[in-house]
Amino acid sequence: MLDMAILGLLREGPMHGYELRQRLLDFGFWRISFGSVYPALRRLEKAGHIEVRPGSGRRKEYMITAEGKEYFQEILEDESSEVENTTAFRVRLAFFKYMEPNTRIGFLERRKAVLRERITNTRSSIRKTADRVDRYTSSLMQHGVRSAEADVAWLDELIESERDDANGAKAS
Repeated sequence: MLDMAILGLLREGPMHGYELRQRLLDFGFWRISFGSVYPALRRLEKAGHIEVRPGSGRRKEYMITAEGKEYFQEILEDESSEVENTTAFRVRLAFFKYMEPNTRIGFLERRKAVLRERITNTRSSIRKTADRVDRYTSSLMQHGVRSAEADVAWLDELIESERDDANGAKAS
């Protein structure tokens, strides 16, 4: 996920390591240290996905290569990728602008299916364990259902918007 996020940010333009780390923190998906960012940058450079040039002062500036853009697109659109993992899905969502509408819709539909299954399974667990769990555990399970339902509603809105945009583009 980190490699995809770094490459996605570099698609926007060259950045130095500190700026990349700050942008990753701004996403709010995880706390990230320089001890994670710089090894990832070295790995991406070694693979030919980014190049480094001298920046201002002692800073290095990182830029995505043509190979890096291809690799980014590959991992971004990988249909076997996780849609179950909330963080992985959200990182991918942050770069949806680089996908075709039908590909975006596919990811959103798969995520919605995962959440609906989670809702069904949790409701079943609530019924099965009603006499064995305390009110706090039960409340936590109910909260999970409500959160997933809210996410499904949000995904429905995104999907509808994507379809409207796709239909509008066809009409033009």
